[in-house]
Amino acid sequence: MLIEFKVANFRSIREVQTLSLVADNIDKDMTSALVDRQLPGLSGVKFLKGAAIYGANASGKSNIIEAISFLAEFVKRSATKLEPGDATGTEPFKLDQTSSSKPSEFEITFFAEDIRFVFGVVVTPQRVLEEYLVAYPKGSPQKWYHRTFIEADNRYAWASPSTRFKDDKSLRDKTRENNLFLSVGPQWNHPQLSIAFDWFRKKLKILHLNAGSFLHNGFTANLIKENPEYHERILNLLRSADIGVMEANIQEKEVSVDDLKKSLPPSLLERLEKDEVLKAGKRFEINLLHKADGIEPVSLDFDDEESAGTRRFFALIGPWLDILDNGYTVFVDELETSLHPILVKELLKLLFCNNNNPNGAQVIFSTHNTVLLDSALLRRDQIWFTEKTPTGTTNLYPLTDYQPRKDEALAKGYLAGRYGAIPYLYNGLML
Repeated sequence: MLIEFKVANFRSIREVQTLSLVADNIDKDMTSALVDRQLPGLSGVKFLKGAAIYGANASGKSNIIEAISFLAEFVKRSATKLEPGDATGTEPFKLDQTSSSKPSEFEITFFAEDIRFVFGVVVTPQRVLEEYLVAYPKGSPQKWYHRTFIEADNRYAWASPSTRFKDDKSLRDKTRENNLFLSVGPQWNHPQLSIAFDWFRKKLKILHLNAGSFLHNGFTANLIKENPEYHERILNLLRSADIGVMEANIQEKEVSVDDLKKSLPPSLLERLEKDEVLKAGKRFEINLLHKADGIEPVSLDFDDEESAGTRRFFALIGPWLDILDNGYTVFVDELETSLHPILVKELLKLLFCNNNNPNGAQVIFSTHNTVLLDSALLRRDQIWFTEKTPTGTTNLYPLTDYQPRKDEALAKGYLAGRYGAIPYLYNGLML
């Protein structure tokens, strides 16, 4: 479960920006949107099942998601994928004279296996300058490790850890300048570090649904084919979505590498070839049966005859059920892409239902869908905005900063510019 995320000097984000999923205790509305989990040291604090990030194009919504995506990938891959001398991959703010030479900073607070963690990293494109992990298993902080790069000595200084931490000094020598200690320790089966590492590896997910992304339909197809329970749940979602689908027929067929190259978007193809994971294998052939007037249901070819919205909804509902069943924390870029606002609303209602979301899954998403603002679906503390300043930096802030009235028309206020985070086209678009 995510509690808070902070980032500074990454892409369009220069100053520290904070996204919090701690609920506002003053707001007593829509309690189904809350995760009521008692954490040691945080008695009475409740947490949100999700948050929506609104903002103009190029205001930095996607960069908030890219920031946590970078951190997650750095944790998961730095010990195994980066060779000595490889760049870390961080991207400092470039639009002033000093920020590009300064490090990026990340801090994340999360809950894993009944322990609250605070993990922080200060990193340049060349090396990690600082890294720390603090655990709160009983409510009080335990400093598990803290390393800081001493430039004058060209070495790392390690603070004395808590006596409760299993300090294996041999792992320090195995951690290069472009590695995270949190990434190295689990490769050598460090039991405590593996708890935090596994949250990034198993529980934190990133979904890109923007127009240039390729959300694969194979996950949903496999659930239908292999699991009768999921088959029925997915069909119920398809039937109730008012897209005319009655049944789904899934077949597997062999495909060659050449066939795959023809079917994949160039950006995805380039990435798969770079990672050397493009191989011949099996592919799902999907045919959805639609109700017809006076005749038997008609099967439509999934790739050539189904609408973009139907294909996107089909591809999304398998991962969405997986999120709900496993209690993942998921960041989604442009949730509404190719989906009607009402469908998006219904997907979120599943998330905010305790029966459908028994394990406290969280979804944080960027959107332009103003229907959600006045839908009695999102609490005030779940609504966030990004706004780009005149100097090109991103500001992230919650709706609660404006203390809106309970009966306030939020969509109207947002589009009127009351909360910022909209494009200002003083004279309209001009040719």
